[in-house]
Amino acid sequence: MERADHLYGGLTDVTCRLCGACVKVRKHSAQHTNVQWNSGSVQVCVEFKGRESAFIPTCSNLRDSIGLAVAEGRVSVPDG
Repeated sequence: MERADHLYGGLTDVTCRLCGACVKVRKHSAQHTNVQWNSGSVQVCVEFKGRESAFIPTCSNLRDSIGLAVAEGRVSVPDG
């Protein structure tokens, strides 16, 4: 149970405003974000679609959507 909570606890769904890819997100700090992609979100992501996603460091459109989710209070950032 502790491992599952560590892996999945505190994750929030965030949908990219550009392509609609939905991922699970957890902020560990202002700088550190954990993003869990699934096969469906990789297939619809404008930056990942048709490419080996492991070789793409990040999706800038999703990063902007996560930033908006933080600003709107839908994704919390721990103090400290």
